[in-house]
Amino acid sequence: MSGPRPVSLGLFRTMGTVLRSPVPPAFRSALAVGWLVLLLFLVQVFTGILLSLYYQPSPATVAESVQFIMRDVDWGWLVRGLHHWAAHALILLLVGRLTYLMLRGRYHGGAATSWYLIILLLWLMVISTYSGELLAWDNEAYWRAVGVLDKIEVLPGIGHGLATILRGGEDVSATTLGRTYTAHSLFVPWLIWLLLVLNIWFLFRRIQARKGVAA
Repeated sequence: MSGPRPVSLGLFRTMGTVLRSPVPPAFRSALAVGWLVLLLFLVQVFTGILLSLYYQPSPATVAESVQFIMRDVDWGWLVRGLHHWAAHALILLLVGRLTYLMLRGRYHGGAATSWYLIILLLWLMVISTYSGELLAWDNEAYWRAVGVLDKIEVLPGIGHGLATILRGGEDVSATTLGRTYTAHSLFVPWLIWLLLVLNIWFLFRRIQARKGVAA
């Protein structure tokens, strides 16, 4: 007895079906933005992997490792720059897409799912970019980490527990840097990837449904 079809298999089959046939004009801009977001995210992943080969998430060595990347690694400055600017380009692209959808009133009905997924994507990209800036762990980054964790601390109910988990204790320390690096390089990227897959899935299903109606 065969089990339910895996979501990933269904996604690739849906993508293949859509890509083999013309895309309705109403969906072309959304599909173009979706592919551009995916491309920028893959640039982030690839450059992040390259940076992780040299970055050392320890307060004693982090500054030296960043300087080594910028000064001694071939094209290290370019890889770090691409990683930085791809993140900001993603945020601008998502903000622009949300603004367009809001102005056109496409945040309800069949497009509501994509609207909320893009909002979640934007929040995750802001978190990813902010945590990436903290990884420099210089004096400014340290006090920024202290400030944001103090704000989390005062959230009702979950604030203290969440701040303690993020800090790795009661004070900002080397453990905080390690957890920030883990969140930035593993946890948040997987969440972003999941939301990207879901967004593409729902978009392609809407394209298929529109073609079915037109037929």
